[in-house]
Amino acid sequence: MIRLLTQKDIKQATEIVAMAYPGMNISQATQQAEFAERLTTEQVTDNDLRYYGFFDEENKLVGLYRLHDFLGNINGKMVRQFGIGMVAVHLFHKKERIAFHLLQHFHELAQNEQVSLVSLYPFNTGFYRKMGYGYGPTRYQYKLKPTSFPSGGDKHRVKLLSPAIEEEIVQLYNEYAATHHGMIKRTWNERNLIKKKASYYAGVYEEDKLVGAIAYILQPVKDSHFLHHELVVFEWFWIKPSAFLAISAWLNSQQDQVERVIIRTQDEAFMYQLEDPRNDSNRMIPSVYHEVAQVGTGLMYRLISVEEFVKQSNFSSNVRPDKFVSMSIFVEDSFSQEIQGGYKLTCKNNIWEVEPSVITQTLADLSISINDLSSWWMGCISLEQLIKYGKVELNDGSARDLDSWFKPNMKPICFTSF
Repeated sequence: MIRLLTQKDIKQATEIVAMAYPGMNISQATQQAEFAERLTTEQVTDNDLRYYGFFDEENKLVGLYRLHDFLGNINGKMVRQFGIGMVAVHLFHKKERIAFHLLQHFHELAQNEQVSLVSLYPFNTGFYRKMGYGYGPTRYQYKLKPTSFPSGGDKHRVKLLSPAIEEEIVQLYNEYAATHHGMIKRTWNERNLIKKKASYYAGVYEEDKLVGAIAYILQPVKDSHFLHHELVVFEWFWIKPSAFLAISAWLNSQQDQVERVIIRTQDEAFMYQLEDPRNDSNRMIPSVYHEVAQVGTGLMYRLISVEEFVKQSNFSSNVRPDKFVSMSIFVEDSFSQEIQGGYKLTCKNNIWEVEPSVITQTLADLSISINDLSSWWMGCISLEQLIKYGKVELNDGSARDLDSWFKPNMKPICFTSF
C-alpha cells in the first residue's frame, strides 16, 4: 500500500533516508531529530511538497518518495509539472520492486491530476531511461578566472541584497522563468533558502526595479591557505542585458581576492561571453582544444500523457504548418501500456489536436520511444539528430518540418534542484 505519510511515520522515514543516503550525514540521533523536524514541517505546511510511503503487509514503512508540484515554462507557457525526489528504499528490502511501485504510483498521480510532464534527477541514468525518461539539458561547470568576465559594465550598480527583499528577488526570478523554456517558478523551499540566507545575493536596480541578481558564496580553496578563495555561483538571472554586464564587471573586479569563479549552467551560449573560458586543469583535448568545463547529464523528462501535453503546451512558440496537416505517430513505452500505441496529430486553424489511433508501428509516419519523444518535445535534441543516429524511424514527412513544428527553439534551462 502506498499513501501519504503522517506524523507517526516520520521516525521510520528518517531512518530509511539515513540508510539510503549516508552522504546526508544524518546517522546520529541529534541529526535524525533535526531531519525529522524538517520532514514534519515540509509535510504539514501548505507548500508544493508531498511525501508518500510504501507500506508492507505488516504496515511497516519500507520505501518513500517526495513529490514536487511545480509550475514550469514549457515552450513559453507556464504549465503544471511534477518532480520526484528523495526516492528511498529500506536497506533490507532492496530488489523487491519497491522503487518500481513508487515510480508507478508517482506516474498515476500525475495522470489523475492531468499533469502531462514529470521530471527527476537520476541516481542512475540507465535505470530511469528504461522507465521512459529522456535525457534533459547538459550542464557545464566552469572554473573561471575573474578576469574572464567582461569588464565593460558598471560594477558600481551592483549592490548586496538583503533577505528582507525576498519578494523582489522572487518577482525577478519568476519574470526570468516566464521567458526561458524549462525554468520552474520559484518554489517554497527556494524561498526558505533566501530567508535563511543560505547564500549571498547581489543585484542591479534600474528605475527602482530589480533587473538582475546573482546568488553566491565564498569558500576557501581546498588544501590552501585561509586567504585563498573561490566564489561559487548558485544562480544568475536578469531581464536587462545591462544587468548581466554590470554583474560580470563586478565579478571581474574580484580578482585580488578570488582565485576562480565556479559557475554551473545549461546555457551553451555562456562560453561565448567570456574573455578566456579555460579552467584550471591545464588539459588539452587533441588536437588543440583547451578544456573549459566539466560536463554532466542530470535532469530527465518524461511525458505522462501525450494527449494532455499537446493540449496544455500546444507547441505555443513554434511555427504552424501553412496548410492542414495530419500525421500519425507510434509511441513505444514498455513501462506504461496506457501510453504505448498510435496517435493521430492534426493541425487545423493553427491548433494542434491529438487522438488515439489504431495504426501500427510499421505503418505510422513516425515511430519513436517515449524517452526520445520527451527529449525531443522538450527541445533537448532534434528529430533530425535522432534520425541521423538511427534512433527514430520517419516513414513519411520532413524531419526539418517536424522540428520546426514540435521542437522548442531554445534548449531547456532549469535552476531548480529537487
